Amino acid sequence: ETDSALWDALWSGAYLDDIVNIPLTSDPGTRFQYSNLTAHWTGIIVARACDTDLVSFGQEYLFSPLNAKIGEGWNRDMDGYYIGGGDIMVTARDMVKFGLLYLNDGEYNGKQVIPADWVHDSLETYTENAWTIRVGPHFKDIGYGYMWWSARAGDHHINLAWGHGGQLIVLVDDLDMVMVVTADPFYGKEAHWNSWDHEKANINLVCDFIASIPVK
Repeated sequence: ETDSALWDALWSGAYLDDIVNIPLTSDPGTRFQYSNLTAHWTGIIVARACDTDLVSFGQEYLFSPLNAKIGEGWNRDMDGYYIGGGDIMVTARDMVKFGLLYLNDGEYNGKQVIPADWVHDSLETYTENAWTIRVGPHFKDIGYGYMWWSARAGDHHINLAWGHGGQLIVLVDDLDMVMVVTADPFYGKEAHWNSWDHEKANINLVCDFIASIPVK
């Protein structure tokens, strides 16, 4: 979402036609761009390919094996597809379970829920310097993988699922630790712009704590 027209498209709620109407902002593989619309279109592809919806698919194959549950209130677009780029409702405890799944190579309670190779591929850093805006002294070397961010907090490498308003699932592999933070998602076009101070505060809170822990 690099200009006002793309932000207007994001807030429109009607996305299917935009797949062909919105041009690429740069040639593939040449520049990192964070795109909520692309994440949503990926969700539509999954739903259509599996002949179901994201709630049914996610609950059966991901959340039920974790003894977790997708909550009420996951928003849909104007065509009835659940939003693929966010808005999912889960508890903090279930966020931890999802983090543990990735911390343990896709295994939960002795069951392989998702392939270990996919976990490893997801957590790889494919884009370096993906975020250049200063956040805090202990949040550095920020990169991006498959829907996961990577960074350095002090002397620790971390991966994080980073949601709007500063909702976080943070993996610290060398400490065998998962941390989660919940926050106001700042719904609405105007409220969106008020989220950054809160996001920054939450990220700094987590990274300052991680940086204070000695390396094993």
